[in-house]
Parts: sequence; structure tokens; C-alpha cells
Amino acid sequence: MTHLERQGTVQFYMNPAPSPVSGSSKDTSHDPRVLPAAAADEAGLSADARLCVLREMMSEAFLCLDAHGRIREVNGRAAALLGLPADQLRGQEPWVAEPALAGTSLHERLMAALATREGGRFLAELPSRTWLDVNVQVVGEETWVLAADITRRQRAENEVARTEERFRQLGERFQVALDSAQMAVWETNLATGQVFRSEGHDRLYGYPHPLTEWTHERFIESLHPDDRPGVQSQLDDIFAGKTDSYISTFRTYWPDGSWHWLTSRARVLRDATGKVVVIRGAILDITALKETEFALQEAVRTRDDFLSLASHELRTPLTSLRLQAQLLRRMSESAPTETLGSVKVQAKLEATERQLRRLSALVDNLLDVSRIRTGKLDFHFTEGDLAAVVSDLVARFGDEARQTGVQLNAAVEGPMMGRFDRLRMEQVVSNLLSNALRYGSGNPVFLSLTRYGGTLRLMVRDNGQGVPEKDRERIFERFTQGDNAQRRGGMGLGLYIVQQIVEAHGGHIRVEDSPGGGATFVVDLPL
Repeated sequence: MTHLERQGTVQFYMNPAPSPVSGSSKDTSHDPRVLPAAAADEAGLSADARLCVLREMMSEAFLCLDAHGRIREVNGRAAALLGLPADQLRGQEPWVAEPALAGTSLHERLMAALATREGGRFLAELPSRTWLDVNVQVVGEETWVLAADITRRQRAENEVARTEERFRQLGERFQVALDSAQMAVWETNLATGQVFRSEGHDRLYGYPHPLTEWTHERFIESLHPDDRPGVQSQLDDIFAGKTDSYISTFRTYWPDGSWHWLTSRARVLRDATGKVVVIRGAILDITALKETEFALQEAVRTRDDFLSLASHELRTPLTSLRLQAQLLRRMSESAPTETLGSVKVQAKLEATERQLRRLSALVDNLLDVSRIRTGKLDFHFTEGDLAAVVSDLVARFGDEARQTGVQLNAAVEGPMMGRFDRLRMEQVVSNLLSNALRYGSGNPVFLSLTRYGGTLRLMVRDNGQGVPEKDRERIFERFTQGDNAQRRGGMGLGLYIVQQIVEAHGGHIRVEDSPGGGATFVVDLPL
């Protein structure tokens, strides 16, 4: 009945009060709807009376409608649903007797049955929120309606449906959380052999779509050879009863050839005998975390190496400066007649100046690296002749080259007009020349500035040991030096700064082999 009412199909009447037998002046001995006083005496019941007793004993609500939809017969359960005595209901349409039914789906379904003379079965909900299972049958000119109250069952089904929907939504949210965290859960039932895996489990092992099955052998085979013994040892401890949980971090091989880091946490359930029955766990992809960890470790190593190198490099000119100052003081004490213009004093002053320039260059490089990292390396572009800048620097480095016994040759075409930052381009040339003098093994160094197609090409070539092909990209990184750097000094910043300046001018720099050995640094700048 409840179900039918929801669909607006039918109304019913149940448990009507029996018509009084005593105290009535009307003769009801032949009325089949009225039970005889001796109702318990079956022999005294007529066929109609027996039918009336049967209707009242039914657990379903029953009513009989004539061809116009008026109620001819109704049992007590149907009358109770309509809330009126049976005598008041007979001869009325259900939706007239109970106006709340008018326009409901129950009303519409009954009217359709009356019009088409076709029966049917459906669920309906009454306005009182009672659910009915309604069965309509056409019997001659009458329409019989039988309805069972299924309110409790329907409410239970609705509650089950709501619960299932809540669990479905929770499952979807849980899966979203797992996917967002690159995480999966799994469970292996050793008693049944069943393996449960959440949706993203196989993706953590490099499979874009779930596999038909997942086995322990597949898992072991995917492990990195170095990690496999440790994982297997933890599993052995579980089955040996030594532990009930474990945390394992390992690398797994993906079908695309890459390695990924996973961490797995698991617990075991044992039966009364201590035998492992279920292993349940969660897996998290920590590849990004591991990469960050390795990067931080590398950064710490780079920092330590840099601090060691910087302290050494800065100490060298400072030691030389202190030595020159001590020599000058001794000269003033032992030879007070020596003047500033004397050869000995001038030599000491020149050595002091060279060390000061070196110290200044080291400090400037450190400051420039800091500015580059924060995006504050300033450039002041003006029109000028780059050939004049290069020629001036070649002249200045000529004295240093002679003192170190290196022959410095240059071929500078000019003028080379362009828009550039003069101080920064001086840094480029100075760093490249210093690099060539340091690593040229005392051999001649050659510099050229020419037009090459639509660019200006600056080349600095030495005849030293050269740069291995595997290091030709790496040497332009911060704090990176060649294999012979520790013997030659430097902090591994010069080429990094040169590359940043050249790229800021719209150009690029590369290193290649020199004819006959050595390295050639080539800088191309737009005209």
C-alpha cells in the first residue's frame, strides 16, 4: 500500500468497525456483510458471510470499485488507511472520501485502470507516508484493489540505498585522496588467495591500466636488485612470526624503463594458531621526495665544497698581500733610503696590485652569483665599440701573460659597434682570458673578434688539456670545474657568470676542441 501510494495509484481501507448486531432494529440476517451473532459457528455462516470473514482476516487492504470508481466493498484495513468507517466509504470514490488522494499518482493509476479496464501491479506512497504494494484486477464490471503495507520494508530498502550511496561517495572521496597523494591500499587473503588492490595500485608500478591480476612474484621481480634482499627479509620475518608490521622503502622498475621510489606500510592478521591469514597495507610514491632529498644532499655537498674552495681561493691573495706588506716593512727598516720609485718597491707594489685585483674579482664573482640567483644582476646597455673594449683588455692582460711566460696573441677587427653593457662584457672577456691563462699549460693563448654572418664572434683559444666532451655542458654550471681545477685554482664561477651575461645579451657560448689540442670558447652575439 505504501509503495502504491507513492506512485499515486490506489487508496485502501482497513479494519473497519464491524456493524453492530445487537440493539439494531434492522434485520441483517440476510446481509452477507454482517456476521451472525454466532459467528464462531461455521455451520451458521453463509457463503457471503464466509467471504466477509475472509476479507476481514486478510492482512492486505481490499476494496472493490464499480465501473464509476465508487467503492462497493471495503475491508477494515482499507477503511483504516482512509480514516473513515466502512459504511461512510461505500458509494464514494476514494479520492472524494479522502481529498488528500486527489491528484496523486495513486489516483491517476486507478483512473487509468478504470478507463482501460486493465489491471496491474505497482508501488504507491500515501500522503501519510505509508508505502503500499498494490495489485489491481478487473473482475467483470468491477475493479478489485488489493494492497499490502510494505512501509517497513521500503524504509529499510531506502535506508540501505542511502547507506550504499554514502559508502559510494566515501569510496570516491577516499580514492580521490589516494590518487592525490599518489597512494594505494592493498590486502592479500592467504586463506582464500584473493588479492584486493585499490584503483591506483597498479599505476604506482607503472601500469596506466589495472592488470588482470597481481602476484607476489610480479612484485618481487619489479624491485631493484639492491632492494630485493631487504624486502624479502622483512617478508620472511612476518611468516616466521617475528613481526606483525613493517615499513619498507624500495625502488621499483617501471615498464618504461624508469625507476621509482615507493614506501610500503603493512600489518598482518593471524589466526588462533599464529598463522598469517591476511596481510593489509598501503603504498606511497615518494619519488619526488627522494629526488628532493638527493638534491638537498647534493646542495649540501656543493656548499661544503664551495666553502672549502672559497676559503682557499680567498686566502691565497690575502696571504700574498700580507707577504708583500711584510717585505715592504722590512725594506723600510733595512733600507730606509729606498724610495717609492725604486725598482724593488715598484715590483712589490705591482705584486700587491695584482693580488688585490684577483681578490676583487673573486669577491665580485661571489656577489654576481648571489645577484643572478635573486634575479638582481643589473645591466646598463649603451651604444659602443666592442672592439675597443676587447683591445683594452688584451693590453691589460698582456703584462700578466708575460709574467707567467705565456704568449698572448689577438686579432680584433674593428670597429664593432653594438648595444651592450660595457662592464659586463669586460667580465666576459676577462674571465675567458683568465681561464685560458690558467688552464693553457703555459702554451700560447689566442683571442679573436670577428664578424661571422649576422653575429659578432669572440673566440678565446688555449693549447692546454682541453675539456672532455662529457664536461662541456657541466662546466657552465655553478661551482663546477674540470678535472684539473683543483690543481689550477678557481671557484667554478667564472664560466657560469659568463654564460649568464652572454645570454642576457641575446647570445650564446659553447666550448669546442682547439686545432692541435686545447679548448676554444666561442661567444656569438647579435649585431
